[in-house]
Parts: sequence; structure tokens; C-alpha cells
Amino acid sequence: MNILIYLVVCLFFAVLLVVGVYNSGDVTVNLVLWQLGPAPMGAVVAAAAVLGVAFTCAIGIIDGFKIRITNRQLRRQLQRLEEESDALRLRLARHEGTGQAADRGSPLQRAAEPPSL
Repeated sequence: MNILIYLVVCLFFAVLLVVGVYNSGDVTVNLVLWQLGPAPMGAVVAAAAVLGVAFTCAIGIIDGFKIRITNRQLRRQLQRLEEESDALRLRLARHEGTGQAADRGSPLQRAAEPPSL
């Protein structure tokens, strides 16, 4: 899968290079507060692509941090629930071991039995 992504990225930059070579005319870029230019159209297109890639990478990094934080929280929750499950199993085993539940069966056995009518 990674090879496919690399090929698509290389193809994108190859197309970008061809567009830049064939569009060598000068353009002026009007931004909100200032004006850039004249600059070759290929350079403007390349700069826009590089800035787009950088912006996308920044979003990906921020999203990666959020995923790591969520994973850490879920691991802690899983560990806490496993400890709670182990404690409940131990309590059930002690309860069954004392003979108090021997005449009625364990809660798991009672849950597995069909209800009597």
C-alpha cells in the first residue's frame, strides 16, 4: 500500500513539473493584504502544492497526537477493567468455594440454564 502512495505522490509531482514547464508566463498573485509578483506561474503552482502538502502534514501530525492520547486513555481503561474483572472472578471463586452457592449453582450456571415455567 505504501508503494502505491509513493507512486501517486511521484506522479503528482511529475504532473506539477510538466505544468510548471509549459506555463512559464509571469503572474501576479493578489492576496488579501499584499500583492506578490510578477512570478512565474510554475513557481506559484509549485509553491501552492508544497504549502498544501505542509498543511496536510501538520493536520496529520496533530491528528496523530490525538490518536496517541486516546490510545493511552483506552489502555488505562482496559487495564482498570481487566483488574476489576480479575477481582470479580476471584470473589466469585471464593464465594463458590465456601459452599454458599453450591446448592443453587453458580451465577454463570444459573444464567446458562433455561428459565423454568
